[in-house]
Amino acid sequence: MTERTPPDWTARRFFELLPKLGRLRVINVCGPSVFEAICEAGAFDVQGGSINMITPDFHWHFAHARLGFLQSQDTVHQRSGRRVLFFTLHEQREDAPFLRIYVYRPAGEEFDPAIVDVFQAAHAELEAGVDVQAEVSA
Repeated sequence: MTERTPPDWTARRFFELLPKLGRLRVINVCGPSVFEAICEAGAFDVQGGSINMITPDFHWHFAHARLGFLQSQDTVHQRSGRRVLFFTLHEQREDAPFLRIYVYRPAGEEFDPAIVDVFQAAHAELEAGVDVQAEVSA
């Protein structure tokens, strides 16, 4: 019996997924500070060790080398009882997440089924978490 090889996930592959998920709630944890934004991911490029996403609403410079572990969650929020779909980004597997990216939906609305399908395809590979592969220069 052959062992299943884990899928290759890179920061670039993850950032290519984000625009397909519509509006996002991005939660950045930095020490005791938490920053939250609702946005839509856009086109990006990779320069000097960062993924740079510049949209009309925000500029995001993401040091992709810090993304060592990625995991998805499809669960029910404890307080609200609502289904939540999100990703946690960690420097290493054992570290607490430094970033959470939720598929956004307004209160009282259901998720768009097409977006759920996109999320579920990624979730099939990311539910148990994966070590993120280093970016390979072309």
